Amino acid sequence: MTISNQPPIAVLCRWLKLLDGWATFYETEPTAEKERSREPLNARDRAQSLYLLKERAMKTLYASGSPAVSVGLLEGPTSEQRVWLCEKCVVKAAKAGLWPRQYAERTGGCAECQRDGREPDYFSLYVLQVDYGPLGRWQFHTPVPLGRQYLPAPRSEAAPVIGKRPLDREGRMQRLGASINKDERREYPEAEVVFQVWHGIKSVEDGA
Repeated sequence: MTISNQPPIAVLCRWLKLLDGWATFYETEPTAEKERSREPLNARDRAQSLYLLKERAMKTLYASGSPAVSVGLLEGPTSEQRVWLCEKCVVKAAKAGLWPRQYAERTGGCAECQRDGREPDYFSLYVLQVDYGPLGRWQFHTPVPLGRQYLPAPRSEAAPVIGKRPLDREGRMQRLGASINKDERREYPEAEVVFQVWHGIKSVEDGA
């Protein structure tokens, strides 16, 4: 079976995997700046442009309501939140002989203190899984702060925890997904992949 006569969701997933590879290439490879591109942007901005399209495609896959599509959560390390002390707590910190930041870290401040920082799931990832059996199985990841705009709430029945975000030996979060290699870049040019992803989004939305 050729890719052109497979179900629209499967076709979109195949092209979306290539798009993700292109985005990873632009974000991580030192040689990416020298790659000829469809847009006159630096490598980082090219990557962000492709990631935005990836989000659009993931939203379409989830909105399709297909039983082949499911969502899970990979929990990341709990992110830190900075506390800005109110005037009363600043006075308490001074009396305790502590700098405001030290006092905030030790006590957490009070209800009147302002809190600034990342949400608890800042480092967690949604995993959108598409299982078409013999045709293929795909996984696409997106950070919770981005995905929660169109995916179900983390740890809900529709987005249960399926594991922990993998860490390396030094405790740093591992990147999920691989960069597109040189042969694939030659066979699947960026402009063609972008076109096919947009076409795939339309096909899924139209129920083709």
